[in-house]
Amino acid sequence: MSRHEAALCALREGFPGWLIEVRDAPGVVWQAGRPLAPGRGGIVGMHADGPEVMRELLEVVEHCDHRLALEALAAGLGERGVAVRTFVTNLIVPRPDGRELLITCKRGTFRWAMGQDIGPIADLDAAVGHVVDAVKGCPP
Repeated sequence: MSRHEAALCALREGFPGWLIEVRDAPGVVWQAGRPLAPGRGGIVGMHADGPEVMRELLEVVEHCDHRLALEALAAGLGERGVAVRTFVTNLIVPRPDGRELLITCKRGTFRWAMGQDIGPIADLDAAVGHVVDAVKGCPP
C-alpha cells in the first residue's frame, strides 16, 4: 500500500461519483473530477496539494450541490401544489394532518430527517413523487 493509498480510499468512499486520483510525481498532486449536479451542465475539476485540502474542496462542492438540489426539489413540489418551507440545508413540508416532514440532502441523496432515503438528487422526478405520496398520507 502506497503512503497515499489509505487517504485515497477514504476520499473515494466518502465521495462516490467522483474520480479521485493522486500523482506521486515531483510534488504530490491530488485531483478530483465529475460532472456537475444534474441540470447544471459542465464538469467540476479540482487540484490540491494534500488529502485534507481535497476533502475540504469536495465538501464545499457537495454542499453547493445539495443546496441546488433542495431548491430544485422545492420547485418541483411547488409545481405539484405542495407547500414547502425552504432552508439552506433542509426543506420542511407540512402535511394536511398538521405533521411536518423534514427533508435533508447528504452524499447526493435526498433523505427524510430520520435517515431513510427518498432518492438520489439525479432522479428529481422520482423524489418529487415520493414526497407527494408522503404528504398525501402514505408513510415516508
